[in-house]
Amino acid sequence: MMRKNLFSKLFLSYLAVVAFSFLVSGILSSQFFSRHYLASQEKEIMEQAKTISEFISQSPQEEIPEILPSLRRGTQVLLLNRQELSSPNFPISEPPRPRWGRMGREPLPQEMLEKVLQGGTVVFRGFSPRFGQTMLIAASPVLRNGEVSSILLLLSPMVNIEATLSAARRIILTASTISLVFSLLLSYFFSRSLTRPIRKISEAARDLASGNLQRRIEVSTEDELGQLAQDFNYLSSTLEKTINHLHQEKRETENILLHMAEGVVATDEEGKVTSINPALLKKLQWKGEAPSGLHISQLFPQPQIQEFFSRALKEGKEEAQEFQIENGDHLILHLTPLKEGEKVYGAVGVFQDITELRQLEELRRDFLANVSHELRTPLTSIQGFVEAMVDGVISDEELRKKYLEVIHRETLRLSRLIHDLLDLSLMESKKVEWEMSPLSLFPLIDQVLLKLMPQIEDKKIQIKKDFSSPLPLVWGNMDRIEQVLINLLSNALIFSPPESTIEIKVWQEGKEVAVSIKDQGEGIPEKDIPHLFERFYRVEKSRSREKGGTGLGLAIAKQIIENHGGTIKVESQLHQGTTFIFTLPIAPSQEDQGE
Repeated sequence: MMRKNLFSKLFLSYLAVVAFSFLVSGILSSQFFSRHYLASQEKEIMEQAKTISEFISQSPQEEIPEILPSLRRGTQVLLLNRQELSSPNFPISEPPRPRWGRMGREPLPQEMLEKVLQGGTVVFRGFSPRFGQTMLIAASPVLRNGEVSSILLLLSPMVNIEATLSAARRIILTASTISLVFSLLLSYFFSRSLTRPIRKISEAARDLASGNLQRRIEVSTEDELGQLAQDFNYLSSTLEKTINHLHQEKRETENILLHMAEGVVATDEEGKVTSINPALLKKLQWKGEAPSGLHISQLFPQPQIQEFFSRALKEGKEEAQEFQIENGDHLILHLTPLKEGEKVYGAVGVFQDITELRQLEELRRDFLANVSHELRTPLTSIQGFVEAMVDGVISDEELRKKYLEVIHRETLRLSRLIHDLLDLSLMESKKVEWEMSPLSLFPLIDQVLLKLMPQIEDKKIQIKKDFSSPLPLVWGNMDRIEQVLINLLSNALIFSPPESTIEIKVWQEGKEVAVSIKDQGEGIPEKDIPHLFERFYRVEKSRSREKGGTGLGLAIAKQIIENHGGTIKVESQLHQGTTFIFTLPIAPSQEDQGE
């Protein structure tokens, strides 16, 4: 009942204020519009009278009767001489029933007549016996030879103006009524919005008393009601935090486990899984629901891991050990027993994935082994031949010369290997800086083919060139790109059968230029293709070494192309040849042409 009384008081108060405001604003708006509209009509008819009188003053006398009827539609035009002003038939007189302002004047007040005769224009309201109605009248002098020869009268019926004002009053009244209705609705909803928070607080208090500690009140205001709602929310929040403290800690722990990159599993004292995070489930490739309640042996079939958990639960010691699971991944298990005093009631195992680390270590070992092997092979040859020469077991001069040639060849091979290793190391570290400039690939390819001409002629290889024209310039270092071309073409020559064909194709791809080198060799097995650009990788361990290669050429070519911002790839099938394709960016000055 109190809520209803408060609502009624607010609504009636708003209603009274709104109704009074609209009443006052409607009256003031009506009066303002009436005055403004009458003033605008008076100004308009005055300007029209001035214009027409000036026009008549400049027109021949005989043309005036023809002109007057066409000058103004709706408004009467009269032209009077001085004598007609004093005639009893003067068109303006005292109105019988004045409706607008002060109508009870003389037909044309003496002061207005004097003003018109002096060349001025006046506007006033009066009754016209000729037309039988109240008119808005403008009087303006017509000048002939610098003197007032006649007076022009423009008469506009006041009934038209009154009709416009009546329509405007109706519009204002209608708009005010509609606005009043909307204002009443707004007053209703505004009153409800003020009483609604009180009702919500009352309902929330009853819910809180019944044990619903999660009940909150939405605070939408900053007044006393809003402050009361905030205080209520603070009270209920404090109570909820006090009661649900342990549940909150559990949720936080579960959230941490959920987002950990390391795998985590928790067991009870019997080794049964109580909790496991998604990271470990993903690592174990577990499908279905979380394996809660399963024994650790069902989760990890490896006896080493099972024994590790059993020992931790039995002895209560924290340990760490590396294991390899079924999918081949290497994991370090950090196992921590859960204790309450001296009693072990469970264990938590954290699995850290070190698979990538072990792979890197293996790559490092392979690299060192390959470098050692590549260095040891020529050094062994050089050592053997030098010892033989030092011991004097070689007396034949031709044989001595042959041994020296072998020593020289192996020395050059060592030099190339060391140079390639240093080059590759610098490029991988991004510490090398090359001078870049716009280059044309056509003459560069021809230059490389000229250098390789002895090998080409020796194996009777046919070179087929397919160059797109015109081709934009590329952005790069000439020496390094030449190094890539020499490496790829040399490999193609080495592994191509005699009297076969090597195809060189150059074309534009968007903002890059692509180069492909295709041979007709035996091809590369599919399993070897992903490893071709690795250091010291050989498809056949013997054939590259026999040809004098270091095993670093393709790795260096890959680094050169990538440092230029391009890409390199290989396509090959057994008995169908091999194709190397690399791209280079178009020179900045050529990009618009390339597009």
